[in-house]
Amino acid sequence: MEENLVKQVCEKYKITQTELAKKLDVPRGTVGRWSSEGSIPRGMSIALNLMIENKELKEKLSTIKNFKELLENI
Repeated sequence: MEENLVKQVCEKYKITQTELAKKLDVPRGTVGRWSSEGSIPRGMSIALNLMIENKELKEKLSTIKNFKELLENI
């Protein structure tokens, strides 16, 4: 079974469920329910997956930029 999507987002962004709720503009209890029950509305599931993808792409871009700077300094 896939790891809890709420937990994945919180770990990836290093935030709490309360902070995630604020980012998504939903009540804290709603995020807690998603996490414990694993039933996330389709639209919100898409948004959470996009948050993960966005974070991963930003990390890759940062690595590429650092490599580019390294090459420019050779």
